[in-house]
Amino acid sequence: MVAVTGTLLGALLTFLFQRRNADRTERLTRERERREERLAAFGAFAGAVVDFRRAEYDRVHRRLDEPDSAAHDEARTESYRVRAVAHQEFFRVRLLCGDAELAQLAARALELTESIHDAETKEQVGESGERAKQALDEFIDAASGVVRT
Repeated sequence: MVAVTGTLLGALLTFLFQRRNADRTERLTRERERREERLAAFGAFAGAVVDFRRAEYDRVHRRLDEPDSAAHDEARTESYRVRAVAHQEFFRVRLLCGDAELAQLAARALELTESIHDAETKEQVGESGERAKQALDEFIDAASGVVRT
């Protein structure tokens, strides 16, 4: 009787330890996958905003240099295309981050980038572009803290 009880107790303890280890491994795997998914989304958003900023520079410079040209129309069309990509990546960030402050920083980077083409002088273009770059840097700094934890 003692031997049977000991065997059953040993089997039960082994099962409990294995179950706990399996749960822990599953939890760690999910956390790693979430972290990797966030990293990919944050990186894609940052890249899309950089592309959008470049397109906005091109658009505004074409408008200031040759407002009625085909080159300006092409730059504006390209700006719209990359803006759509940046917005798609922004939505992905919002879905994955779960952090209102981080989402606000992403929105600010996107908004400041969108406003570059409103500049009336080349000096204003530089100032607007720098504000947009700083906002993106703030997002990246905050996002890196989320990804590291």
